[in-house]
Amino acid sequence: QHSKHLVGQMSESPAKKAKNGVKVATATCASNIAVIKYWGKRDSKLLLPINSSLSVTLDPSKMGTTTTAAVSPEWEGDRLWLNGKEEDVNSQRIQNCLREIRKRA
Repeated sequence: QHSKHLVGQMSESPAKKAKNGVKVATATCASNIAVIKYWGKRDSKLLLPINSSLSVTLDPSKMGTTTTAAVSPEWEGDRLWLNGKEEDVNSQRIQNCLREIRKRA
């Protein structure tokens, strides 16, 4: 069983750690902001919405999100950093995310 660490911003270079047998994967995506949210369907058969919706996708190079996950058989437990600050990983929401990462690893 491998312990896994989910890292929002790593203090050491992932490439440097990868040389030491640590597996690292990084994903970057644009942020999307809902200006007018979707509130459901007014007609399920025709798939018509109750209201129109509008969202804005921001330039990922300026306002994107980057997430890095790293795993090593030598590490114990889970750790998580958001914006350079270590966070508690015991919340149900974070545990659900870690479970999904493990399923896909």
